[in-house]
Amino acid sequence: MNKDRTWFLISKKLAGEASAGELNELEGLLRSDPDMHYALQNITDLWNLSTPVSNDTEEAFNRHVNKLKEATTDWNHAHEKTELQPDNTYTTTQKRSRKKLMIISIATAALMVASFYWYNAVTKRAVSARPFPVAQTGEKNKVSTHNGSKTTINLPDGSKVWLNAGSQLSYDKNFGGDIREVTLSGEAYFEVMSVMAPGTTQKIPFIIHTQQIDVRVLGTAFNVKAYPNEKQTETSLVHGKVEVSIHNRPEEKFMLRPNEKLVVMNEEVSTPVTPKAGLKSNQPFVSYSKLNYTGADSLVIETAWVQNKLVFDNESFGEIAEKLQRWYNVEIRFKDVKMQQESFTGTFENETIQQALDYMSITKPFHYTIQGNIITIGR
Repeated sequence: MNKDRTWFLISKKLAGEASAGELNELEGLLRSDPDMHYALQNITDLWNLSTPVSNDTEEAFNRHVNKLKEATTDWNHAHEKTELQPDNTYTTTQKRSRKKLMIISIATAALMVASFYWYNAVTKRAVSARPFPVAQTGEKNKVSTHNGSKTTINLPDGSKVWLNAGSQLSYDKNFGGDIREVTLSGEAYFEVMSVMAPGTTQKIPFIIHTQQIDVRVLGTAFNVKAYPNEKQTETSLVHGKVEVSIHNRPEEKFMLRPNEKLVVMNEEVSTPVTPKAGLKSNQPFVSYSKLNYTGADSLVIETAWVQNKLVFDNESFGEIAEKLQRWYNVEIRFKDVKMQQESFTGTFENETIQQALDYMSITKPFHYTIQGNIITIGR
């Protein structure tokens, strides 16, 4: 039922007929079901194609709708219970507005998407665990998420990956064998299966390549944050054991134990590694620290996003803005540069971007304006 409501609100939004309350409701539904973002993006792309709707187009579309009606009782049921139902007296010679036609098109797309998920769930195909389709390019499979979206991936070896917003994971089509390798740009949480090489007692390594580091594991759960435009790369270990190597320091290996985090600055400085030291203002190139927990429910801040929670603890507004941009698919600009240095602490789960900014402004006052997806912050 939630998906039916989501598709209905998407239809109204694209047609420009959604109220402010309905837009807020839609944002909340998308936050609770991030997989729907991908379908929304595809539908939005189709909507933005300014193709005129001719009588022939309408007639062809109507024939398609009639076939769908005959093929499934679900379609008839959905039309009985939503405002997306075409008038039963509709004929191919009647004129329909482009908005209504597109709304019906979106309902049809929703049915096709639902049918796709149902088919893959029944047949237990691997793609059923990947709401974001894998695009095969050459010898690589690639899974990408846009800002405002997240997804999960089941790899052929049974390992599971949660991919955060604005990220990409790629791996060979023949993934497995003597070595398991993936390449990550962005942020991902891994649960790696321990796999033995056939006929041996040796475990097959699992290696994550990023722009700055490589992470080698055998079987464990950990988070890697490696956005290309950020100043540092982080590896956070929940349980198990990982080995981290840095591309321009290949002679060194850094071992992580559970509840530890390794931070690598993306631009090298002369300060040497400082094990078990927290990050200071003059941050070293490599540093260890403990994972951070929230006081209320002992939630691990570094991996809270996997539970659909946006958490920051005494972070600067500039750092938080980067997270908000990916989380809500917005662009944040500061009129007052000093505001970027203000620090905040907070946890958001189902809040809209307006609600999040309102809560933040209570602790340290600031004003903001929203135009489209651009947010301007001022004092």
